[in-house]
Order: sequence, then C-alpha cells, then structure tokens
Amino acid sequence: MQLQQQIYRPLSRTFLLIAILWNFSAQGQINSPYSRYGIGDLYVGRPVAAKAMGGVASAYSDPLNINFINPASYSRLQLSTFDVGMEIENRTLREPGTNLSYTSANLIFNSLAIGVPLMRDKKTGQSKWGLAFGLRPVSRINYKVEERSRIAGIDSALTLYEGSGGTFRAFAGTGYRIGGLSIGINGGFYFGQEDISTKRSLLNDSVFYFQANYLNKISFAKFAFDGGLQYEFKVAEGKYLTLGLNGQLGTTINANSDILRETFYLTNSGATDSIDVALRSEGNEGEINLPAGYTVGLAFEASEKLKVLAEYEATNWDEFSFFGNQGNVRSTSMIRLGGQYMPNYASRRFYERVSYRAGFYTGKDYVVDAGGTQLPVWGVSVGFGIPIRNYNAYIRQSSVIHTSFEFGSRGNDNNPIQERFFRINASFTLSDLWFIKRRFD
Repeated sequence: MQLQQQIYRPLSRTFLLIAILWNFSAQGQINSPYSRYGIGDLYVGRPVAAKAMGGVASAYSDPLNINFINPASYSRLQLSTFDVGMEIENRTLREPGTNLSYTSANLIFNSLAIGVPLMRDKKTGQSKWGLAFGLRPVSRINYKVEERSRIAGIDSALTLYEGSGGTFRAFAGTGYRIGGLSIGINGGFYFGQEDISTKRSLLNDSVFYFQANYLNKISFAKFAFDGGLQYEFKVAEGKYLTLGLNGQLGTTINANSDILRETFYLTNSGATDSIDVALRSEGNEGEINLPAGYTVGLAFEASEKLKVLAEYEATNWDEFSFFGNQGNVRSTSMIRLGGQYMPNYASRRFYERVSYRAGFYTGKDYVVDAGGTQLPVWGVSVGFGIPIRNYNAYIRQSSVIHTSFEFGSRGNDNNPIQERFFRINASFTLSDLWFIKRRFD
C-alpha cells in the first residue's frame, strides 16, 4: 500500500501540474515583432541548471537532474526524478537612434519532466539504463505592430499586424550506458498553432471605406526523433572528461491552413463583426520543413566539486520552409561556456552544499531583419542549486530548487529593433526511490 502511494501520488500531481502549466503557456506573452518570422521566437528550452551555466547541455549529466537536451544522460539517473520549471521574463524593445522603447513582463512555462532509472550495474550499483518523458515549449509567437502610411488618392492607411501561437514538444526517451559510453534517443510529438492577421483601415475625411482583414490560421502536428551520446573517461585520479554529441535530422511536418479575407467593423466592445467575406478556404494542406542540427560539447569534472563545460551548436535553418516560404531565417551557430562549483555535498553547512553556477553564450539568431542582417545574440547567466533536502542513508529523498538569472540582448544598433531581456528561471526538482521491493509494510 505504501509503495502504491509512493508511485501514484506523484503521478496524479503531475497531471494536475500539466493542466495548470498549459494554462500559463497559453497566456504567456513575449511581445516581439521578430516572432513573426520562421516558427516564432525560439525558446531556450533547457533545464534550469543548464541555463544558469550559459545553456551548456550536450556533455552535461547529473544523477539527480533530467537533461532532456541529450537523452544519453538518462542512463545516469540514480533516483526517480520529477522536475518542473517556470520563467519570468522582462523584455525591452528599443528602436536604435530614438528614445522609443517598450517593456513587458511575462510568466512563461519552462519545462516539465519525469525521469526513472530502469536498471543498475550489478558490480557498481550505479544506474546504466533510464528513461524520461515530459513537455516543453519550442517556440512562441506574439506580436502586435501598427504601421501608418500614405496611399496616393486615398489619404492615409493604418495597418495592424497581429500574431499569436507557438510550438510545443511532448517527448519520451531512453538512455543506456555501457562502460563510459552512453547512447540515448528521444521520440517527440511536435504540435502547435499559428494565428496571423493583417487588418487595414483606410482613413479619409470625405470617403468611407470598410476595414479589411486578412487572417491565416495554421495548425500542425508530427512525430520526430533526436538522439545523442556521451563518453566519459578518466584523465587522473578524481578527474574526468566527458564528450557529448546530440542532434536531430530534418523533418517535414504536415500542416493545415484556414484562410479568411473579409471586410469588417468594430463593435462597441472592440470585437470584429464581419460584413462581407471575399474568401473563406479551410483545410488547405501544406508542409513545414524543420532543419537538421547538432551540438558537440566537452565537460571537465574534478573531485565531484567542479564542472567546466563548453559546447558549439549549429542548425541549418537554410533548409527551413513554411508552406513554401523560407520566412526570413538563416542558419545559426552558438558557442556556450559555463561551470558549476559545489564545495562539499556531504557537509552540514548549508552554503557548502549549494551549487554555484555561471555561464555565457554568443552567436547568431535565426531571424534575418528586413534589411537582410542576421540578428546577433548574447547572454550571461548565474544561478544556484539550493538543497532543501539531501539524499543520504536515512533520508531516501532529495529536493533541490534550481535558479538562473540571465541578462542578454538580441539585435544591435544595426537592426531596426533591439531586444534586451532579463530572465529569472526557477525549477523544483524532487528525487525519490519510487520503485522499491519492501520486505516489511
């Protein structure tokens, strides 16, 4: 009976959290005109512990933390682990050369994951086979931009560009270790929706014009796979190097588009009411081609106290197309550096059991602005792994709050809009022995 409660209580709470976090995700705003390109604003969907180290994840593994970026790391999970994370983002849009700026604060779902060790090595007692599953966002779309222009013979026009939606990925994967080599694979289900509209009002003192609305609604879903490996070898007593490699092949997603072209007027409540429909076309089939990409990384660990990590990531966004349109994107590359220091895991002093983390990243975003310039992106981060309860011979459970504080920028003075952001990430990680054969109840 106690064993059943240990298993089913965490799982029932998981489904409740999924419903709550889904609601947060639907409400999460980003306010970025760049999210109209490609599949939207790409979300850095990584474990919070990795985010605190500049996002390094390819060669990263932790026996009490789920690294869903490289499924090979699942093989090193020592306890059944539950992890849920959220993000608070403060983003400022600035037009270079002017005093114009706009700031918004947003609450965003980061990830939810569950990992379970499946098999242990009989000689060492360490896990060698594990699995994990969860949900994480891939991209987000949210923008609202007004443009005023003059049209010969009419006077002036007001055009409102709006977009909303995003992409999520539900995943399940497994990792297996033979000696120092770990291999893993994730099976993932991409799904999402994109709602794009352009509303135009013609402004004239003597002639009345109806307002026009051009609306596209696109939905899509597809299974896809990614994989990875990690190889750890000893370089000296208590010192280890780990090589990491993970990536995914390009995939084609079948999508459906609903198109509406109409004239409308605004009601007293601000809603739109259709006057005349010029075109309504539903169920139009198309394809979204997502690109291949890879990440290669290196991690150095000394005496279970210090970790130093580095990685290089590249994605071939030149292969991307959205219903035949490339969508103003270009291939990307990113360099990440980070590290972690924990003075003494077994110490009675709280500050010696805290993990201290810091990192940096720089590279190119996949968005190309209207002038054909690819957006530069960089960021710095710090964070902590704060132990709430430590696993030991008497307490068969570990609880940690991981935090990350990140400051960065996308774009610069050579781009029409520069974005500066400050992000606070926090995740709660609970590790426990869920599946135990008990001799006494």
